[in-house]
Amino acid sequence: MTQPTAAAACVHSFLRHRRRIRRALLDSYPRFDTLGHVLEAVRAGELERRGESDAGYSYAVHGRGCRMVGPDGAQIDVDLLLDGSEAFDAWRLAVFARSVGMIPAPSRDDLVLACRDMAREGILDEPESGWFRVVE
Repeated sequence: MTQPTAAAACVHSFLRHRRRIRRALLDSYPRFDTLGHVLEAVRAGELERRGESDAGYSYAVHGRGCRMVGPDGAQIDVDLLLDGSEAFDAWRLAVFARSVGMIPAPSRDDLVLACRDMAREGILDEPESGWFRVVE
């Protein structure tokens, strides 16, 4: 295992914020149990493409994914892969880093390396090259 880096700290922070924001959105929108359910609900007209909870958490569905934002401005963006899993890439991690004030944001190469280290540790896996998901 490598020494902790800014990129690894960024990924861990992304994962913590993801859990917190998803939990908060689930309280207001029961379809937030999975990204697949969110996308189905939007396509069926049961959930608006954009929304904001009373607590200040918001979401915006785009293409095959969703951007979720906490009241502190932390942006979590995930996509649904072809196998149905929810995943993120280095670009999304860099967007998150900037949204929480990590200036400069870790490089995309460093973020990919940090994710691959976490995959070796069993925290993440890489279902498609450059795309990562939480092992749950």
